[in-house]
Amino acid sequence: MAVECIEAPWLDLDLSMYPSFLSSLYRYEAQQHWVKVLGPGAGTALYMDGSKLCCEGPACSRALLRGVSGEWCLEGCREELRGYWLAGFYRGLVVSAALEPVDKVLVAASVVLSRRTRYATNVRRWMRKIFAGIDSIDPGSLAEAAARAAGLPSPQPRHLARILPRLANIVLGERDPWLARKKLLELPGIGPKTADAILLFTGLTTCVAPCDTHLASFATEMLGLRDTRVPSKNTCLRYVVCPKCPLRASCLSGALVKEFGAAAGLVQTMAYVYGRLGVAEWRTRLYEELENHYKG
Repeated sequence: MAVECIEAPWLDLDLSMYPSFLSSLYRYEAQQHWVKVLGPGAGTALYMDGSKLCCEGPACSRALLRGVSGEWCLEGCREELRGYWLAGFYRGLVVSAALEPVDKVLVAASVVLSRRTRYATNVRRWMRKIFAGIDSIDPGSLAEAAARAAGLPSPQPRHLARILPRLANIVLGERDPWLARKKLLELPGIGPKTADAILLFTGLTTCVAPCDTHLASFATEMLGLRDTRVPSKNTCLRYVVCPKCPLRASCLSGALVKEFGAAAGLVQTMAYVYGRLGVAEWRTRLYEELENHYKG
């Protein structure tokens, strides 16, 4: 069975998988050990071996390791945070993203499902119901997944069913993050938070900061950012490119992109961990969450 490893001394696998939508494709097995349950190569293991991140199984690849380890964006994120106190905040935390085509579509679907619901319980459960056994993204597989989603009793899966083929086309077809952002925002029910999270966790760009309550609290309490507003769909459709938006100074997401550049996505990930786990005893809370909601 294929085994591949890369040096990743900067990585805490458990801490990084916890806030990532990539974790919807995996189950937590043990400390620093995860197993793929959805998409191509189900059964593939991810684990830390000392300072190395390794994978073993049919989905094992260099692209998988680059995405999970944060190597895909490490240089940009670290350079932008150099000199900030945030550089040492939650050591080992990176943006773990999907870089393989089918996994990118599944991660995007997970983001869409997460609107106004609990990720750890509802989204992960829905993902298994919708995408179990699907390891390719062709019209037949998309139709099968959409039919399963449409049959679930909650509004989030039914919304995913309506947009899944178009969502897949955008995620697979657009390499320009800002063109992809525009097309995502044009989909019904997709706002800036969802579009930006898709861009971030499918590895298109880290120059976004998906704006949620965790980010708003973190920006106020930890960064001293006040008097900013949440981005709106209409405004973002008018000014699609965050780093060039003339309103970015007054927009929470835009202000973070202006301040942190390519590290904005990592700062948003820190904000989520801060909001969910806090600072004191955060590691104990992390493993309680993983044992209760990400295992099995």
